[in-house]
Amino acid sequence: MKVAIQLFDTTGSNGGIDPVGTLTVLPGETRTFGTMSAAGINVDSLVGVGIIRGSARIIATSKKPVCTAFVADPGSAPPAVAWQLTIIKKNAQKGD
Repeated sequence: MKVAIQLFDTTGSNGGIDPVGTLTVLPGETRTFGTMSAAGINVDSLVGVGIIRGSARIIATSKKPVCTAFVADPGSAPPAVAWQLTIIKKNAQKGD
């Protein structure tokens, strides 16, 4: 399947920017998207926007991707500070 990320600011606007960082993901494969490089974390698709304040949407050509989102301290390996973000699917929260 093809997977991409679409970023939004705090108002929910993406400024007309199309999804970025498109990758082909094979069954059972793990891929990582990042808004900036991070020590100790291999980023397959660097969307190159740095720190964002807002939200992101994962777009895929399949309805079956399994996703995890997290924030990590980019300067230390392993990250000294990191936390998992809540994933929302069709306005229903998935997990904590």
